[in-house]
Formats: sequence, structure tokens, C-alpha cells
Amino acid sequence: MDEERAGRTDSDIEALLRGLDAAEMELTDPPEDVWEGVESAIQAGEDAPGAVIALEFRRRRIRRIMLSAAAVLVLVATGVVTAVTLTRDEPPRVIASAELAYDPDSFDELGAQARAGAELIAEDDRHRIKIVDALLPSPGDGADLEAWLIQPDAEGNVADLVSIGLVDPVDPGTLEVPDGYDPKDFFVLDISIEPRDGNAGHSGRSILRGPLQDL
Repeated sequence: MDEERAGRTDSDIEALLRGLDAAEMELTDPPEDVWEGVESAIQAGEDAPGAVIALEFRRRRIRRIMLSAAAVLVLVATGVVTAVTLTRDEPPRVIASAELAYDPDSFDELGAQARAGAELIAEDDRHRIKIVDALLPSPGDGADLEAWLIQPDAEGNVADLVSIGLVDPVDPGTLEVPDGYDPKDFFVLDISIEPRDGNAGHSGRSILRGPLQDL
């Protein structure tokens, strides 16, 4: 039978169809088990791992996934910006300055040709002293330049003082104000020559001094 069908041409099929009457061409309902078999096959295909999924369904699913991912990224980015904003430190700012001067009556003569300015910098709860526009002498062998903050009494004399560090005459840089010393009270900056003699106190050989004044 298969060989017979395979040997037919389009002309033979057309002639065969012309020979059929209307009753022979009337469509008949297929047996019930045919539709049951089709339905079972469709259900089996939907449950199979390799089942075909409509393209539009895939597009909707991908779109939902992308929108969800974008929403998560927005939330993460917002959280990062908020965290940075909340934890960002206060930017440093200059709140006072000083012009240091030489006193020929009581200072060491090495300060006669020296000059320097200073800036008080506030950042969060910390303070620093930056020495600027400086022309400082070399203290000589066996000695250093040292910076101090002085708390004056009502007559302007030294009531208390604290060292804030050694000063490089070539590159004075910035020095930290120690904790517990408020520049509002310790507002006079002094630079002195300090021998390396093991004595941590002020030598009395100041070369420049001046008060910090609010800007």
C-alpha cells in the first residue's frame, strides 16, 4: 500500500479526488479515543523538561526578572548613598589664623630673621595647626624647633602650655592639637629652640609667637 501511494503523482491524486461524490467527501467525527490521546499527549508535553513555552510568555517572564533586578539595584544604590551621606566626615575648614612675631627683648636672637604664619584647622572633633609662609632658622646641632600652644593668664603671661610637636625648618607641615586642649583656651602659638637634653619642658628660647584669631 505504501509503495502504491509513493508511486502516485499529483495528477493521479487530483483525478482520484474528481471521481469522489459529495457523500464520499463528507467529514466524519473521529473516534473518542483519538481526542483523548491528543489531550494526553499535550499534557505530557507540558510536564516534560523540554516542553515548548510560548515566546511571548518567555518575554514577559524575562521582563519581570529584569524589572525586579533593576528595583533591587535601585534599592542597593539608595542604601549606599544614604550610608555614605550619614557617615561622611565633616570637611576640614580653617577657623582661625595667626601671624607669629619676634620679640627682640625676650626671644632668642635666631628668631630675628624668622617669620611664619599659622592656621587652625577643624575637622570633626579634631584640631590641627598648619604652619604657613614660614622662613625658619636651623636650630643647630643638638637642638630642634618645637611648637607649643600657650594658655595665657589675664596679664598675658604663660599660665599653661602644651607641646604639639617638633617643627622641620624646611617643611614645617601640620601638627595635631592634643586631646583635652581646647584652642579657645590654648590660643597662643609659640616656636622655640629646644636642646636635646632630655628635658621635656620649654627651654625659654622662643623665636616666634602669636595669638590665633578667629576668622
